[in-house]
Amino acid sequence: MLKGDLEKELRKWREARARKQGGRQTLADRRTLRVNGQEVVVITKPKRALA
Repeated sequence: MLKGDLEKELRKWREARARKQGGRQTLADRRTLRVNGQEVVVITKPKRALA
């Protein structure tokens, strides 16, 4: 494969992965807070079930 083809494939893969990741998060997972005059994004992870 040529370098250009590899870069194209990598770009497609990254875009597909970003689309997949974006659908899972809800507004409850991401909150914007103001801390010391700065906007901070707080991301909460879902709680895992105890094994």
